[in-house]
Amino acid sequence: MKSLRIIANVAIVGAIVTLVPATAAMAAGSGDTTATFTLVGGSLDVTAAAGAALTDGAPGAASVAGSLGAVSVSDTRGSTAGWVLSAASTTFVDGAGSVSTGVSYDSGATTGSTGTVTPTSTGSTSITAVAPVAAGTLASGNNTASYTPTLTVELPSSALAGDYTGTVTTSVA
Repeated sequence: MKSLRIIANVAIVGAIVTLVPATAAMAAGSGDTTATFTLVGGSLDVTAAAGAALTDGAPGAASVAGSLGAVSVSDTRGSTAGWVLSAASTTFVDGAGSVSTGVSYDSGATTGSTGTVTPTSTGSTSITAVAPVAAGTLASGNNTASYTPTLTVELPSSALAGDYTGTVTTSVA
């Protein structure tokens, strides 16, 4: 008797499974639509202070130094490409013909960053020719980084008293 009841229950379950179609969730006559979109990348830019007054020195000083103010990198390309911050300087000259003998740039540690990026500094670097001074690595998506670099201008012992002027060009690629 018990065997007949089990056989009857199995038969009922089998009948129910047979009545439910495998594609019950799909309506007849359906269609697929492939949707696409593009994320348009932006640009890689750097901003630097328009002017900076370094710390004054005395004739005979081996060098003068000071802050160049804020330098900020903005990367809105939306990629994994990192960036390299570079700098170059002209010779510093005064009105009497004295000239600097070297210029170095130290970006220092980052003062802030956003997004996914690892900002680094190369430390004190001669920039009498274009040279890398900082970098952003391990980037992913949009990111920013800011620095407050220190500029050091080396002078000969024969440097004359006067007002010296030079130009530092900062770029990012």
